[in-house]
Amino acid sequence: MLKQLNERLAALKLELRHKENWEHQVETLSRELEQQRKLKDQWAKRLKQEQRDVERLEGISLGALFYSLIGKKAEKLSTEEAEMLQAKLKYEEAADTVAELEREIADLHQKLINLRHIEDEFAQAILEKKLLIDRLNPSLAETLHELTEQEEEARANVKELQEAIAAGHTVMDSLGRAEELLKKAKDWGTFDMLGGGILSTAMKHTRIDEARSAIHEAQRDLRRFQTELLDVRRDVNIEIDVGGFLGLADYFFDNLVIDWMVQGRITKAIQELEVKTSHISQLLKRLEEEREYTEERIQELQREKLTVIEQA
Repeated sequence: MLKQLNERLAALKLELRHKENWEHQVETLSRELEQQRKLKDQWAKRLKQEQRDVERLEGISLGALFYSLIGKKAEKLSTEEAEMLQAKLKYEEAADTVAELEREIADLHQKLINLRHIEDEFAQAILEKKLLIDRLNPSLAETLHELTEQEEEARANVKELQEAIAAGHTVMDSLGRAEELLKKAKDWGTFDMLGGGILSTAMKHTRIDEARSAIHEAQRDLRRFQTELLDVRRDVNIEIDVGGFLGLADYFFDNLVIDWMVQGRITKAIQELEVKTSHISQLLKRLEEEREYTEERIQELQREKLTVIEQA
């Protein structure tokens, strides 16, 4: 009976932690959503100031628009064209982020609805356990209760760490894909400068669309990884550097269009991805070490509980 009640309390406590974290995430994402909506409106106005049809531009990929303007390798983008492309790039990134944030917040609200009675359920389970302890050996029950609470906390920490580790591996995959596409763009750019002609120019600008998508996905995954790290830092109480993530997209999208023809710009972008990848790799190592330590602590607590029971 006590074992079943402890298992039920462990599950309820984990759901309470999830509820707290999801409420915190809703607050954080809502603030970011407000900022991204402002950015979206700002860049939409910028496009209109350029006397461009925003709805028409929404239906054209960045690479296709770029190539339609530049035409062939010998031509150069005018300042007006470059500024318009830059505005379109910023607008698309903000619009995609707004849509994703809205979906994420809606999903969190649904999860919170499913847990709307969790506090009452937990309070009821605590009351049941208190009554059970009163009937059993009070000193033995209390000792087991304390050890069980520590084990429950450790198991919840392991779950938080596993979620953060999974999110980190997703980021590594996204960054790897973005780096691969940028390297392909660089290869086509080298061929282009050596006289590759219209085909190489077209292929290079096709990579703009692919790279933009990959970088956006990496930015999204970085945002989710940062959220998981914040949960870990708050709940597991370990020091983890969570800064420097959310500027990835801005780094690539600021002046990307104007400088895309410059091979050095692509090289710097690849180098920046390598720095991010190295940073996240170190974070994952730290998380793995903490998970291993916590799992060992769970085994230790289980041995202590068994000893208490055997000696009773």
